Amino acid sequence: MLFKYIAFHYAKNMLIILVSLSLLFAGLDFLMTGTSLPSFNIQILYLFNRWQEALNLLYPLAIVFGGIWTKIAFIKKNTISALYALGVSRVELFSPILIIAMVTYLFFLALNFTSFAMAKDIAESLKHGKYHDSASENLFFKYHDSFVYIESLFPYENRLEGLVVFKLSQGKVVELIRAKSASYDGSLWSANEVTRQIKTVDANGTQRLEIEHLDAFATLEKYQPEILTSIYEQKDLTLFDSMRAKVLLETQGIKTDKVLANVYGKIFMPLFAIALLMILLFRFPFHARYINIALISVKAIGVTLFVWGFLYSLQRIGSNSVLPPEVAILLPIALLLSYAIYTLNRAKNRI
Repeated sequence: MLFKYIAFHYAKNMLIILVSLSLLFAGLDFLMTGTSLPSFNIQILYLFNRWQEALNLLYPLAIVFGGIWTKIAFIKKNTISALYALGVSRVELFSPILIIAMVTYLFFLALNFTSFAMAKDIAESLKHGKYHDSASENLFFKYHDSFVYIESLFPYENRLEGLVVFKLSQGKVVELIRAKSASYDGSLWSANEVTRQIKTVDANGTQRLEIEHLDAFATLEKYQPEILTSIYEQKDLTLFDSMRAKVLLETQGIKTDKVLANVYGKIFMPLFAIALLMILLFRFPFHARYINIALISVKAIGVTLFVWGFLYSLQRIGSNSVLPPEVAILLPIALLLSYAIYTLNRAKNRI
């Protein structure tokens, strides 16, 4: 009964805060930019994706704010004093809140393995009049010992137009492959109408250019259309695709700081909410006569917003390779969780 009572009040307060904050975020954005979209259907789709973006961004804050609201409400009603008088410990009081918070975290973590993670990019595409069939243009990137140029990529159709592959040897172009179009079959890009130009040197040392026409040519192994678009146009990926992109970039010898920062940001950074929840709730006095409720509420909210903003800034620093993502993201979260566990251990033998 105690678990259900505390869990119900915390879950209710957290959901109220999460829905309110996310709708406010999405609503204000819609009023500023969404009303200019051309049709009602696109406006609704834009608003829905902005709301999903807000949920993904703000749910850690809702986890903390829900705990603060619940604790303050229990203090004002003397509920905590009554529970302590019955022999309930601080840890037993906190356990239902921790379990609900972890379930919320795991739920949103699972959502980030789906298209939910790409809501921001979908909304931005709608905002600029680009839809799923729009092309990504002028992509240029490294592939093994070659460089690749793609004139137009249609990620949702698994095709591209205007493919040029520059093969290099000792820093010089020795082979040029042009294809009018190519399609992705799940593992490779199969190019059509291929022209291959190879620079050769005969026995006399004379350079010659050989040109041949091929019916088909396979290249860009494991370069999925979504990964290509996301990496080279700085768009978000699902967590599963981010992990595959990391492996792919490592095989090409390309830095993976941006991808790692994205993965760490979605998996580890929200854990700051669990740590802050633990620290703040164990630091609160249990009786209204001992505290200025308005002042301590403002302080708790201010600390939460400061930590959230600071960690978000560190994530951007890690994404831009100013600091390694492990230092910019994992280290601060580890320190915060360590202090939270220390606070929990201190509270175990106290009322």
